[in-house]
Amino acid sequence: MNVELFLVSILLAVLSIYAFLTKRNILLYFFLFSSALFVRMHYIQQDPFLHDWDERYHAVVAKNFITNPLLPVLREDPVLPYNFQDWWGNHIWLHKQPLFMWQMALSMKIFGINEFALRLPSAILCSFLCIIILRIGYLMKKPLAGMGAALLFCFSMFSIELTTGAIGMDHNDISMLFYVTCSIWALLEYYSSKNYKWLILVGLFSGLAILVKWLTGLLVYAAFGLNILIMERPKDYIKQFKRLFLTLIITLIIMLPWQIYIHTEYPVEAKYEFQFNQQHLTEAIEGHTGNYLFYFIELPKHFSYFLIPLIISGLILFLKSKLPTYFKIIILTSILTVYVFFTLLATTKVSAYVFMVYPLILLIIGLNYDYLYNKLVVKSGKKIGTVIVFMIIAISVYTNLKYETLRKTHERGLSNYNWDNRKIKIHNAEIYRSLDTTLNGSYIIFNGKSMEDVEALFYSNQNVYAWWPEKDVIDSLKSKGYKIAAFASHGNQILPQFIIEDKDIIIINKTLY
Repeated sequence: MNVELFLVSILLAVLSIYAFLTKRNILLYFFLFSSALFVRMHYIQQDPFLHDWDERYHAVVAKNFITNPLLPVLREDPVLPYNFQDWWGNHIWLHKQPLFMWQMALSMKIFGINEFALRLPSAILCSFLCIIILRIGYLMKKPLAGMGAALLFCFSMFSIELTTGAIGMDHNDISMLFYVTCSIWALLEYYSSKNYKWLILVGLFSGLAILVKWLTGLLVYAAFGLNILIMERPKDYIKQFKRLFLTLIITLIIMLPWQIYIHTEYPVEAKYEFQFNQQHLTEAIEGHTGNYLFYFIELPKHFSYFLIPLIISGLILFLKSKLPTYFKIIILTSILTVYVFFTLLATTKVSAYVFMVYPLILLIIGLNYDYLYNKLVVKSGKKIGTVIVFMIIAISVYTNLKYETLRKTHERGLSNYNWDNRKIKIHNAEIYRSLDTTLNGSYIIFNGKSMEDVEALFYSNQNVYAWWPEKDVIDSLKSKGYKIAAFASHGNQILPQFIIEDKDIIIINKTLY
């Protein structure tokens, strides 16, 4: 495992601490951003294949967006019948909002169609998020809380694994995390400065969040509205809600054009996906079940066990602190809205659904470091207290990185793979990469590995299917001018004789495992 980038990221994190202590803010932002970027650049290069759920589907749609950003397709040329409701094998693909895939498409347009370029936007967004988290700490007038939270996020295993695509819904959740956090940050900036320009950014970031993961991108308005009801005098409600409404108009201007477009151009698919999204509230979609304790049981996936008690103590410090009331309302409303909504109102349970408020919880954890610093350094005047506090932060960061878990994941296979399956993924990906050079021209290829036909669509310009149709269908395709190929028999997928004996069909003698 190439560790140079990882070691550089640690060095940059140490330098960011030095810049923080010496109050060199420009260097602090630079080192912190670079540290987060380098550690993610290290990990996004470890898996030379596409992950099963859901990276490979996002990857193919993003690849197709390169040539036409307004045409959301999975299988570009569906020569065989398909069910438009099967998001894993259909043509028009509206299963997710498009922004995060547009980002991936732009990256691949610049850096080529490969896993690194595919994952790079998520790495960059996470790096910017470290800066946003740090900035919120300064707005709180608790800079050490922001610094500690930023370092925790910089080396957060869960965010790194989403960035690598190893956890579904991968890049979709990273983008959602970024834009939702930015919308809340902009709202905090507005209340801190009373500068209306920040409301423009609130509306902008909320609209972009909707273009990633639909209406949960409106989260900031729950905090905005409740803050108005609690903080403002009733006689000022009309004026304040007018500002909220004008901000919401910006959000609508950002998100509505795509919704109008898809409902106009692809009304059947758009209507189905809209209804499918609603089903998440009443049904456990695709087996994602869980009880009311689900998201609390999942906490160790997002945070190390070392950090969980710090969430509780940090929350006590947060409630007892002299932070402005608007700050407490916005942070707590955002966290509680997400956890209550997905716990009580949404039947479908997925661990990453609540991840959009992860940075806010890290900031609450960071209050522990601020409290200790005030006790050990500010009040006592002992400089050794600084060393102790940053040692505790370092332990927190290391436990949140879960380095051994990451190492095993990317050396020995994914959580649902063993070592042999990792080698199989790498082997098969190499075959898919070679298809364009193996074949002269564009082919329809049958007998691909089940579900991996989508990966072959990403790595090649061939039209790959994971099965074969009847002889008359193949004859019909040939009569229309299509060139046909097929992978040799593999596993339980034994080619029928009519394909083997057809001299017009090229047999690809590269064994898929």
